Parts: sequence; structure tokens; C-alpha cells
Amino acid sequence: MAHAGARCGLFSPDVASALDAARLQAHGAALRAGLGPVDVAAVERRAEAKADATPCASRDLALAAGRVREAFQGYAHLRTMQFPGRSGLWIADRAPIAPVRDGKAVAGPLWTLFETAAMTGGGATVGLIGSPGLVALITTADSGQAAAARLVLRDPGKTARPYLDPRRDDLASRVAPQWLSRAYLARSIGPAPRSLLPKGVKAGVLVVFPRDASDALAALDPREAARLDLIFPTRGGERVESALIEAGDFAAGRAFLTAGWARP
Repeated sequence: MAHAGARCGLFSPDVASALDAARLQAHGAALRAGLGPVDVAAVERRAEAKADATPCASRDLALAAGRVREAFQGYAHLRTMQFPGRSGLWIADRAPIAPVRDGKAVAGPLWTLFETAAMTGGGATVGLIGSPGLVALITTADSGQAAAARLVLRDPGKTARPYLDPRRDDLASRVAPQWLSRAYLARSIGPAPRSLLPKGVKAGVLVVFPRDASDALAALDPREAARLDLIFPTRGGERVESALIEAGDFAAGRAFLTAGWARP
């Protein structure tokens, strides 16, 4: 239906975004269930071929499109949605509510899509805070002394195949090695706004990556992972603290945010 909608102009941009989110979720679910990328691609090609063979004026297509629009009426009322993966969980919120501290709402940016990960001496949250650019909040005890940060993930220009070690299934085994990866350096790093800090956490740093880092994470196989490095200068060179982020349904979460929301 997504392909037929694009070909025949069946849906509004909001409904098309909702269909895209559902397509991406189905793609990820099939891969996590054990279907190979070649088999998933074959299913997608058969679906597109069926859509291409159906006339835009077909009654069956019109009926199916009507059902999609009807289903979207319920989808449009969802404010939040969770996208679980093998190890991680992306949480999307189309209208995040500011936390209340000391009886007052805390002003500042809020997460619209995020995943959390462990980091030595604290944690990391990676995601979006309203704009398409990827950001990371790091709350380790020494994060304020970090000089730089980078996001490391598979470079499709070096290998188009997802990097998955068949001998292991932990997150570390799903991060591409250096010779197959690309690093995106943070555009800025500085004190995190209070509105993003978890309850009870007094301080942290906010790392802002370029837009293409977000697109690269969305392009990964949902079973793959990326590594977030926080870099500290030392007399001997550098010290690195890392957190592992599962790609999961990050792309589906982004599509959910762009679909129209029927505010209550």
C-alpha cells in the first residue's frame, strides 16, 4: 500500500508517513525473527510488483486505501509509541511533557525519540529533541571533562552487508570494526539543559551530532549497533568511555514523529 500510494497519489503526507513507519517496523520485525535480508527484499519486491500491476482506478485498490485511511484515524491519536528491539527500546513522544521540579515545570528541550544505554559511572541517552539532528545526553561523573565525542557505526560505502557476528549476539558483536566503520564527530559538546536530566541527576553533558549521523543510524540494519564514544585527553593520548546503542527501529520512530498527530 505504501508503494501503491506513492505511485497513485492515494494518501496525504501524514498517512504516507504512518505507512512508512509501519513498513519499517515490519521490515525490522522480519529481520529480528530470522528472515534473511535477501528474503525480506524479495518480499518487498513482490509487494511492489503487485502494486505496480494494479490500476490506480481499481475498485480493490480504492477499498484497501479506504481501510488504510480509516486505520490512520486511530494511529493519529497516538501521542507516544514504543519500538522494542533485541536489546534496546526506542521511545517516541510527539508532545513530551516538561518535568515538574520544585513545583514548577522545567523549561528547555525535551526528548521526542530516545534510547538509553549504560556507561561506566552513569548512563547515556541518545535520540532526538525535536529536530532531525541526533543528540546524546551523558551523565557519567566525569562527563564534564570530556573534550570530544563521536558516533561509530558501519560505513555502507565499505560494506553494504550488515555487520553481525554469527558466533555471538551481544551488542558489542553488532558494531562494525574500525576498518568497516565510519565515525561522526560531535558538532558541539557542553552542559546539558536541566529539562533533559533524569530525576535525581544534577549534571551531564549534551553532545550534538550533524544531521547525517542521524540518517546513518536510521540506515543501519535494525539488528546492528553503534558505539558512542566520549573522549578525554590524557598525558598519554586519550581515554575513551563508550556506550552501545542498538539501531533497532530508530527509523520507524522517526517516521512516527513526522506522521500527523490528532491532538486531543
